[in-house]
Amino acid sequence: MNDDQDTRLSPDVKFHLVRKIECHKVIGLAGHEILPHEAKYLEFHRLSGVILFERNIESIPQVGELVGDVNEKLSHDGLAPLIMVDHEGDFVSELQKLIGVPPSAMAIGATGNPSLARDVAFETGQAMRKLGVNVVLAPVADCYFSSSCSVTGLRTFGRDPDRVAEFVSETIWGFRDAGVLTCVKHFPGHGSTGEDSHEILPGVNKSIDQLRGSDLVPFTQAIEAGVDLVMMAHIAFSFGDSSDRGEPASFDRRLMQDLLRKELGFDGVIITDALEMEGARAHVREKYGGLTGGFERSILAGSDVLLYTAPVPERMTFPKEGEPMIAVEVMQTIIDTLERIVDRSRIDRKLEEAAEQHEGVRNLLGILDVSEKRIHRLRERARELAPSPKPKTDDNVIDIRDYALAPAIYKTVAEGSIAVLRDPSSFIPVGPDRKCLLAPVEYIPGESLKRQDVGSFVGGLCRKFPLWETIATIVDFEKDADGVVQPVFMSRGKMDFIGGPPGQGSRVTGQDFRVAEGSVLVPVFSVRGVPPERILEDLTEFCERHAAPFVLVTGWPLVDWVPELAGCLVTFGASAQVAAAAAAVLAGEAEARGSLEDVL
Repeated sequence: MNDDQDTRLSPDVKFHLVRKIECHKVIGLAGHEILPHEAKYLEFHRLSGVILFERNIESIPQVGELVGDVNEKLSHDGLAPLIMVDHEGDFVSELQKLIGVPPSAMAIGATGNPSLARDVAFETGQAMRKLGVNVVLAPVADCYFSSSCSVTGLRTFGRDPDRVAEFVSETIWGFRDAGVLTCVKHFPGHGSTGEDSHEILPGVNKSIDQLRGSDLVPFTQAIEAGVDLVMMAHIAFSFGDSSDRGEPASFDRRLMQDLLRKELGFDGVIITDALEMEGARAHVREKYGGLTGGFERSILAGSDVLLYTAPVPERMTFPKEGEPMIAVEVMQTIIDTLERIVDRSRIDRKLEEAAEQHEGVRNLLGILDVSEKRIHRLRERARELAPSPKPKTDDNVIDIRDYALAPAIYKTVAEGSIAVLRDPSSFIPVGPDRKCLLAPVEYIPGESLKRQDVGSFVGGLCRKFPLWETIATIVDFEKDADGVVQPVFMSRGKMDFIGGPPGQGSRVTGQDFRVAEGSVLVPVFSVRGVPPERILEDLTEFCERHAAPFVLVTGWPLVDWVPELAGCLVTFGASAQVAAAAAAVLAGEAEARGSLEDVL
């Protein structure tokens, strides 16, 4: 339906079309319970489901009540709503407060054992089902082609497409065994760009043949393994034509219809990545104008579900020229419009009448009907997978054994993934009487993804070694008047990004920083993407000046900067299980059995 045709539609037909598209949406919620305006929104629209984040998680009973309320409001036509969550592992673990932190995909890859991916997914999936979650937005099928990309890294199983494909398939099967639907992402691959689609619209100039031989391999295997959903990336693929900026994959009919549907044979549900991301918003602004609207064009191009992770606002404010800001109550406006122009008993008939006279409406309804059938099939599977409800007890006691925070398989992966840089025999374990000063160093280029919990990681190490101490997180380096590299610490308030703009009162320079006599400095490097060369040079000089005997790398496995005389442990994560496994290696109680070669 083109814009000229669209302008000829009457307001009530337009509104009916908008309402019909609502069943193609999944939205986020604001807090621990459904707010009144959110309840009205869910009641008036036939959404496909919701996505939960850490902001929605407080306790097991609370999540159970929240999911129950969502089911009550969205279980129309006998279909189960989709209850989605991002719970991949390490720092992308929205349910960690209740069911723990799974190992990162790269940690599993570093073990060299694909069957562990299935075991981790099964244990994680079982815990999810007990909470009422039926869709996990995992596994990540991207490859670690570009270390500079702050989106991939630990979230991937490694660099080799064939090996990644094997781990992806095992993960899908593990979640399926546990009764959880899976969503592979980010099609056709986020690994070939160093840019973050949360912040901009990246471009990839690979030809289709190059994609087939690299990025697409894990996705092809995932489809053969029976993945339920495929998430589209907000990345523009120009297929080797550098003059063609192209559209984001999430709006690109060539990628969704021609490649994913026809060539790869995927007949499941296609979902967009979060539409609040700049990769999508930039495209919509440029092509359709404004900050909102136009996202439904993704459905016309071939997607089935539009993912909105931000909560529905209770009110919106708009500037009015020459007058104060005006506020609009979102749900009340919708209700008033419904009462004014919508005959709810005749919605389908109203659209049928419009379709008889309007080819654009007819074509759109055809697209929506086919897409809606796919969504219905998915929701029917979600209903069939639903766990049997447990009998309620009079005292409403919850058996905490049903929600183990640390499945044994997480510990197994942690112990099998710790890797030593260079010659393992050159790494000298730490004696029980050795004093160490742990110095967390963090590089995070943006707020698009959460941070690793490095504080808990170093705390776990200190529990193993009582003589160890830690300092505040180092967020940058500066040279003093004598040209000596000094650390810049995070102090209070909003955490800064290393090398980024300082926040008022939040950065403190460690003038004449010294390590106490009898103690040694041990940097703990938590990095996402590749820091500026200046940062790595200063960090190297900092380590050499203080004779750091070894370094711990918890984030992206960047090790080229590590001084030759320093040992290095690569942990591929920062969970409690990883800290315990790293401490055992440092104490000489266990061997580092992980392999950098398996993922790099």
